[in-house]
Amino acid sequence: MISDPNLIFYACIAKGPTILAHFSSNEKGIQTLAQKCIENTPPFHSMFSHTVSKRTYTFLIDDPFAYFLIFHQDLDKSESFWFLNRLKRAFEDFLLTGLMVGTDDLAPNCLQSHFNPVFSQIMASEVVTSPTTNGSQNPSLNSSRGKRTGLAPLLGKPIKGLKKKKKLGGLEVNGGESKDADVGSGMENTVDVSDNFRDFPASRQKAKQTWKKHVWVVLILDFIVCATLFAIWLWVCRGFQCIDG
Repeated sequence: MISDPNLIFYACIAKGPTILAHFSSNEKGIQTLAQKCIENTPPFHSMFSHTVSKRTYTFLIDDPFAYFLIFHQDLDKSESFWFLNRLKRAFEDFLLTGLMVGTDDLAPNCLQSHFNPVFSQIMASEVVTSPTTNGSQNPSLNSSRGKRTGLAPLLGKPIKGLKKKKKLGGLEVNGGESKDADVGSGMENTVDVSDNFRDFPASRQKAKQTWKKHVWVVLILDFIVCATLFAIWLWVCRGFQCIDG
């Protein structure tokens, strides 16, 4: 089971900005904060983790759905990854039951009654994590997934203390963790890359297809511009008379 459930402040399943079901602690303002984070879900990621003020905000993204968790940094990261994976599997099993027809127009908290026992069950379940392989990983790009894992503010406007730290502090990268060091500042930004998330072929394929589509659009636009300019040049010079002259 989760070693200390009190270290988990919030968890939810969302589709776009709409939260379908959630678990929340009694902390004031936590749901408003979580909603702002969901509205700024990082694009082009399968997993994103951001730590600030001793709290870690972690996304597990399987477009169009996202699984989000806010927890204290003292909670082992493998437990948080396991929690999100269990939540994702529970939601996928629910979709297979056919109880929900269509996912286009979903109301906020429409699955709350179904997932209340699911959250409780996950909290009480035994944590099973797969062994991780030793070896260095690039903290900004995991080549095995083809997904960028970067550091970006989850909310629309960064905290003022965070802005000052970025200006004054240096950037230190160690393994899978990135930190901005600043004297007198307790803020900390971290990026975590884990081997526990390797089962997102659909997300990787969508990102690859989107990238290829963008490349082709740029190439076609370049060709059209070049062809238009060449046609204008031929019209002004009446063929190749400019060269002959």
